[in-house]
Amino acid sequence: MLSASFKRPRVLTTAARKRASYASPAILARRTRILDLTRELIAEQGLSGFSVSELGQRAHVAKQTIYNIFQTKERMIATAINEYFERREDEIQYGSPQGTLERMIERTLIAGRRGAAQPNYMAALMMVYFSAAPDADIWAAIQRSTVHAHKSWIENLAANGLLQSWVDPEVLIADLALLGNGITFEWCRGHIGIEEALRRKVVGLLTAMTGATRAPIRGDIEARLEQIALHGLPDYRPPTDTPPPRKPTRLTSA
Repeated sequence: MLSASFKRPRVLTTAARKRASYASPAILARRTRILDLTRELIAEQGLSGFSVSELGQRAHVAKQTIYNIFQTKERMIATAINEYFERREDEIQYGSPQGTLERMIERTLIAGRRGAAQPNYMAALMMVYFSAAPDADIWAAIQRSTVHAHKSWIENLAANGLLQSWVDPEVLIADLALLGNGITFEWCRGHIGIEEALRRKVVGLLTAMTGATRAPIRGDIEARLEQIALHGLPDYRPPTDTPPPRKPTRLTSA
């Protein structure tokens, strides 16, 4: 008879051993490299020309290894977008509180000026965002980073009864993302410069919010719009900002 203190050795199933192996430091480093190269390939070739075989060659890993880690190409791309967003967000030291009007402006400008340094990557994301039949995981990853600038502010306004009675907060959050990405797409197509795109984005978002909010926040938004009209946008910039970026690749109609 076994004593009460005796513990049977844990026997890992084949599936459990496989999961454990993918959590090793070497595999985690390989995973990070695969995701970094995924973003590079998106910027170079867009998503329509993305090849897992080429990714495997660049990363020096077997194609099947990539699928073992991420299951599908679409999930890998969505993970690359999400983790890039999280990494870059962690680098930013914001000067304004979360869930406020000023944080929305600050986040919109910092994200926009950072995106301007990688026009091909942004163009590839916008092509997916406005596609008639995008992959759900990839679209959701793009949407997550898009709504981050204004989501917490709108949720805070709703919690404090500062939205108009006819406003559905979730619909408003989604509609503002559509507005902002529409302006970003115009920049990707080369129709407007980045600072004009950012001005139109901030002014457009705030103008929409004047119709969605009640006093006293509505007055604060109107005052901020007047200030922007007189003095321009604030100079919020991402960490280690670079000189003005190169002109984005012009997109052509299909």
